[in-house]
Amino acid sequence: MVYVIAAVVAALDQWLKWLVVTHMAPGQAIPLWRGVVELLYVQNPGAAWTLFPHQRNLLILVAFVVSGVIIYVDRRHARGKYGLKIALGALLGGAAGNLIDRVFRGYVVDYVYIQIIHYPVFNLADSAVVLSVLYLIIRAWRTRPEQVERGGGADSPGDGAVTGKRTGEVGDAANAGKTGGDGH
Repeated sequence: MVYVIAAVVAALDQWLKWLVVTHMAPGQAIPLWRGVVELLYVQNPGAAWTLFPHQRNLLILVAFVVSGVIIYVDRRHARGKYGLKIALGALLGGAAGNLIDRVFRGYVVDYVYIQIIHYPVFNLADSAVVLSVLYLIIRAWRTRPEQVERGGGADSPGDGAVTGKRTGEVGDAANAGKTGGDGH
């Protein structure tokens, strides 16, 4: 699931960037909603908000490390946690989309400018990364200590808030005394 989502995000990101590169000149703006949002083709040689400009090799290395961490977390901690899998897939796809740009173009193609608040120009891959990280932060914040101890999380099936176990397990409080099981 993680890899399918990552592939879809990266492919869609690259397709949108291809449209921008083939139909716009660098610096060209096309208003979508005058004064609010526009397409603005920017060649970003750095990371988010143009941090670390012209540090291509460092940013490529960081993308590979992040991708490795995502794969590790998926394999070790994401079984049955579909919200986590979706976030990891979007994060991996976003990292891959911008990595492809850095490797083959030497810069990242950005194209969405929220003019009304002067937000830095971004792309679909950036959005996937930001939204995934936001979800992961909220998920970590909402995960109770007893869920961490048993490997659960905010999106685990049955959060176990009352029993300390996932709901539906044989032997939990909801199944106590029901026929068909000895409670263990």
